[in-house]
Amino acid sequence: MKEYLKQLSIVILGILIAFWLSNIGEIYEERSTQKQLLRTILNELKDNNASIKTSIISLDSLHMNYLNIQNKTTESGAVTINYLGLQLKSIGYETAKFTGILKDLDYQLSSKIVGNYESQNSLEGTEKLVVDELLVLIKNKITEGDELEYFLLQVLNFKNHLVSFDTEQKQLIEDLSVFLGVEHE
Repeated sequence: MKEYLKQLSIVILGILIAFWLSNIGEIYEERSTQKQLLRTILNELKDNNASIKTSIISLDSLHMNYLNIQNKTTESGAVTINYLGLQLKSIGYETAKFTGILKDLDYQLSSKIVGNYESQNSLEGTEKLVVDELLVLIKNKITEGDELEYFLLQVLNFKNHLVSFDTEQKQLIEDLSVFLGVEHE
C-alpha cells in the first residue's frame, strides 16, 4: 500500500509538472503574439505619422491656394488642388481588438492605443466634411464670400487637429517603442 501511494504521488506530481510546463508555454506564446501584434501597431503608427505629415503640408498648400483665390492674387485664375487624403491604417489595431490582446497590456498604454485610433476615426470623419465642402466650392465655382471663409476656417481647424493628433501619436510611438524595447527613430 505504501509503495502504491508513493507511485501514485509520483504520477500526480509528473502530471502537475506537465500542466505547469504547458501553462508556461501558452503564456510565452501569448506574450510572443502580443509583442508581434504591438510591433505591427507600432509600424502602422509610424506609417500613419508619415501620412499625417503629408496631409498637413497638403492642407497648408490648399489653404494658401484658396487664400490666393480669395485675394485674387492668382495670375491665370487657375489653381491646382493636390490633396491625397489621410490614408490612415488601422489593421493592426482592429486585429488587436478582435484577439483581445490589448486587455492584457498596461492600462495606460492600452488606453493610449485605443484613444489614438478613436481620434483617428474622428479625424477621418472631419476630413470627409472638409473634402465635401471643397467639392461644393469647386462645383459652384465659389471664389469669395462667407462659404469660402467657412471653408478656410475648416481647413485651418482640421490642420490644427492633425498637428495636435500628430503630437499625441508621436508620444504613443515613443511609449510603445519603450514598452517593446525597440529603437525609436
